[in-house]
Amino acid sequence: MKKEYSRFLIIFIVALFLEVIVFNITSYRILFGNYIKVDYTDFEFLYYNENKTKAYVKIDNINEKMGTIKVEFKDLEDVTEYQIFYSDATSNEYMGIASKFYIEKYEKSKTIPVYLSGETKGIMICIDKNVYEEGKLSKIIINEKIPFEFNLIRFIVIFSIMLFIYFWKNGETFNLKYSKNNFKQETVLLLILAIFLILLSFINNYSSTEESLGEGFLNSISTEEGIYNKEFVDSLVNKKFYLLDEPNENVLNLENPYDNLTRDNMVQRDKDYKWDTALYNGHQYIYFGILPLLITFLPYYLLTNKYLKISIVVFIFSTFIFILLKEILVKIMQKYFKDISFKNVVLFLITLYSGTLILYANGIPRVYELVIIVGLYFVLQGIYFILKSTESDNKKYFNIFLGSLFLALSVACRPTDLIVSLLILPYLINLFINNIKNNKKNILKLILSVGIPYITVGIALMWYNYVRFDSIFEFGAKYQLTIANIHDLGSRIYAIPVGLMCNLFNMPNFILDFPFIVNNNNLGVFYGYYYIENMLGGLFVIAPICLFSFGIIKVNKILDDKELKILIKVLLTIGLIIAVLSVMMAGSNQRYLIDYAWIFILVGILIFSSIYDFLKTNEAKKILQSLLGVITIYTFIVSILLGIVSEKSYMKNSSPEEYYKMKYIVCFWE
Repeated sequence: MKKEYSRFLIIFIVALFLEVIVFNITSYRILFGNYIKVDYTDFEFLYYNENKTKAYVKIDNINEKMGTIKVEFKDLEDVTEYQIFYSDATSNEYMGIASKFYIEKYEKSKTIPVYLSGETKGIMICIDKNVYEEGKLSKIIINEKIPFEFNLIRFIVIFSIMLFIYFWKNGETFNLKYSKNNFKQETVLLLILAIFLILLSFINNYSSTEESLGEGFLNSISTEEGIYNKEFVDSLVNKKFYLLDEPNENVLNLENPYDNLTRDNMVQRDKDYKWDTALYNGHQYIYFGILPLLITFLPYYLLTNKYLKISIVVFIFSTFIFILLKEILVKIMQKYFKDISFKNVVLFLITLYSGTLILYANGIPRVYELVIIVGLYFVLQGIYFILKSTESDNKKYFNIFLGSLFLALSVACRPTDLIVSLLILPYLINLFINNIKNNKKNILKLILSVGIPYITVGIALMWYNYVRFDSIFEFGAKYQLTIANIHDLGSRIYAIPVGLMCNLFNMPNFILDFPFIVNNNNLGVFYGYYYIENMLGGLFVIAPICLFSFGIIKVNKILDDKELKILIKVLLTIGLIIAVLSVMMAGSNQRYLIDYAWIFILVGILIFSSIYDFLKTNEAKKILQSLLGVITIYTFIVSILLGIVSEKSYMKNSSPEEYYKMKYIVCFWE
């Protein structure tokens, strides 16, 4: 026990050293050396930039050795960018250094550590024009000590990571087979869940504040009281399926209102018509699935007479998804890999949580992400009940009924989710055959358990489609007023190869500055229209566990479990079908991957586990497990970055103060 305490103490000391010395390295910038502190309050105005958005001021005749530059503003509430230019012993001309963002309540944002040559002759400061004209630039101080900051959260994170690594290597709990009944192991899995819920809460909360968002970010789709969570609610309260706000006559008089380029040259988006609604028979309809509204926004309004924020619903259902992913993973592992290492389960869970892009969706929680997230919840809840029905004959058909109901309801969120129902088909067919042989009385139970949910939900959706678009199979996508003319777009078969390459294998664009990843909308050569926007990386690249899908042929040869073989093949087939449909019906956008990311990740996990079990030597297994560890760490880090960047840098624009604080905490050297 004393040995354990001594190791914990060493870990604590190392974490403390990193926080006090390494992560505060800039605080010691002028500790050694002959630096003289000088304050400047008079600035010479030079000029405005070409666009007259920035002002340049200068301080001459400094002639001092310079280690830090501190900028002080007064009465400045907003986060403001500033940049320093300098002239030192190497040149009489001014050279620029990286810009920084000033946060009134965060001292480290006000001072820049500089590494110049000899004595500095002069400096030039570039600031926002309005900030300068309003006299808010108060003071420039050279050689001011950068304040020491002991960041408790950063210390706890580093200490926890080191502690986790220690237990990973030495803890008995991690080196045992996985058992659902092992309290310590279950506690570890719950801690992983808790960590992801904390990340989820942080990203969602700081990506859903509208006050700081510019006009380009706010429209009928993204606002708290938008077309879905307010206007559609108002419509249903008034017993209408179309929006009460009618399109302008100019829109209705257009020869082809679905032609986006012509339409937006003639009329104004979100003024004359509602963007991303379905125009049919002179009315604007919501083509997004109705179920999320019926179970959340409408009841909330009827009870409180207030409109519910979309971001709250996205967070709630994302939480449910994380809980379900854990339970589904555990059930599958226990069913097909009874001797699985607990280490592998931990790595699988982190990879599954990370790779499914739930954090990304919460980084831009709008109606687009809402219907995908709620649809995914219903899919996973359905699969959970189906898996539960395989465990025991007790309440088997009740669980099948619930599973079928949730899978059917997912279509009322996102129509392509219907494809996932194919996943349970082999199980139902096998159960039907066994009942014919052994217990014919159960055939009726099976038929009713599956038939009632699908038929009931199917009839309801067909009726809903018919009263809106005079067709039981039309959900409204054909009549979208969106970025492309879906009405006349036609077949997208030829776009499949380039679309799949983009959605699955597009390389992330990593950079050396926070948040270390930016959009990469590079597309292979395609001579035709193809929608691509705000792609950050293909699924197989941001979650490399999916690459094990290519081991399907090998696993098919080595596996003896026919049921597992079928499951892997069906999962892979469904994932490919949904990926192809996504390309044909939509195009390339990071959120589209959420529909099928979990499927390919599960395929990767199942194939990895099959190969791992097939290996004969412990050495080979250790190498494969080490590879899995690298994949997991990479996927985890990338998933957090994707949540921070999101589609349009929502966190940076929604909560700039918190965003740049996080930047300077992570990039401690700045």
